[in-house]
Amino acid sequence: MRRVRRAAFLAAFLAVLPGTVAAVYGAIAFDRISPESLRTNVTWLAADQRQGRMTPSTGLEASADYLAAQFQQAGLAPGGQDGSYFQTAAFAQITPRLNDFRLTLEGKTRRASVGAQSVTVHCLAGIDYQREPVVRLPNRLGSVSLPDIAGRVVAGSEEYASPAGLHAIETRKPALILLFMEGERPSEEQPFLVEADATIPAVIWIYGRAGASLLSREDGRLTLHVASPVRHDVALRNVAGMLRGSDPAVRDQFVILSAHFDHLGMKPPGPGNRIFHGANDNASGDASLIEIAKALAAEPHPRRSILFLALFGEEEGLLGSAYYVRHPLIPLSRTVADINLEQLGRTDSSDGPELARFGISGPSYSDLPQMMSAAAQTAGTTLYRKETADDYFDRSDNYSFALAGVVAHTIVVAFEFSDYHAVSDEAGKIDYANLAKVDRGIAAGLAAVANAAEPPRWSETRAARMYRDAAGVRQN
Repeated sequence: MRRVRRAAFLAAFLAVLPGTVAAVYGAIAFDRISPESLRTNVTWLAADQRQGRMTPSTGLEASADYLAAQFQQAGLAPGGQDGSYFQTAAFAQITPRLNDFRLTLEGKTRRASVGAQSVTVHCLAGIDYQREPVVRLPNRLGSVSLPDIAGRVVAGSEEYASPAGLHAIETRKPALILLFMEGERPSEEQPFLVEADATIPAVIWIYGRAGASLLSREDGRLTLHVASPVRHDVALRNVAGMLRGSDPAVRDQFVILSAHFDHLGMKPPGPGNRIFHGANDNASGDASLIEIAKALAAEPHPRRSILFLALFGEEEGLLGSAYYVRHPLIPLSRTVADINLEQLGRTDSSDGPELARFGISGPSYSDLPQMMSAAAQTAGTTLYRKETADDYFDRSDNYSFALAGVVAHTIVVAFEFSDYHAVSDEAGKIDYANLAKVDRGIAAGLAAVANAAEPPRWSETRAARMYRDAAGVRQN
């Protein structure tokens, strides 16, 4: 990162924020961000007793209770439902029953049968259709406007299988989504988790070319039988604490600081270490939520309000953040940004040591990185730019918010490290002194966003277009 002369930096910074740098940042209790406290919280969350914080598990639920207690001690008000620190989500663990699966696709002149060995099915209940019309989606996502598909059966290419593609279809409320995929069906761990909401359409992934060529350029018809799956309902919890803003003019606007608190659980029974402790991924992010809350809870509060949000199920497919976006505690129209925390504790990046600095995913997509960078320097840290950082934009919970139009990025210290998703990602490998320094910089950057005269904006780059368009829809 290019260094800026201090005098020029202060002059530019004062033009962005009200008051003086000392007034804004001198009040942040950086000494509350403590390496010792970070060590205590990471160690508790990554301990053997948490058994890897799988979604769902008793270790995950204990972690949710722990985080709520820490939010309360930090001075945050309850930000969840019914005056609590929790947002409770109804999910179901589903095991499909495909022994009696039948699927026939008909085009104008041909028909094809698809066997259970060629499909993956996500549904909450049984499905039966007899020669139901199928609407073929445009070959390329975003090439043309999607047709009115509410209540219809729709079919799309592999491009629609991405989170952005599924989001684009699901928001239009079809009855069933068929996705034609290249290659053979991958193995899938079962049971899998889905939100227990009957209004969310079932999805069938079809592998191979049996149906894809038949419906490649035309609408068709479908005959389908899927038996009701084996279903086990579970309650999962996001954890939310609120810091109310100090300026009546903008205190109803919110910045979200988020981090997921789940991980991968345990290996099957066998010798050796079986627990995926997830100390860096992502107990370090959760401990940072707590410490930054302590710092910003000291008076005076930032102008805008801040929602500190710990999310379940990121490792299972961004489940907690996707649920939050569908059921926001704060209306998305009043949410100006999400700053998501991931992998902050390890300095031994695959790219080399990362000391007293942090990176951000998708740095070209909005002006939020620049807003945070200037502030972080006042706390003795810098924001570095990884050449491939845009490629990481859709790999964490910020992506759920971005798809809904909220300016959202993920902050990391090491984008990649040797123990990623390994049982050896343990609390003893975290650099707590550096983590405290980084958290002070993030706290300053968060305060900058919460205090700024104008909220962050998506950039005019082509890559940010879908998020920019989603923001326009959300604001209208």
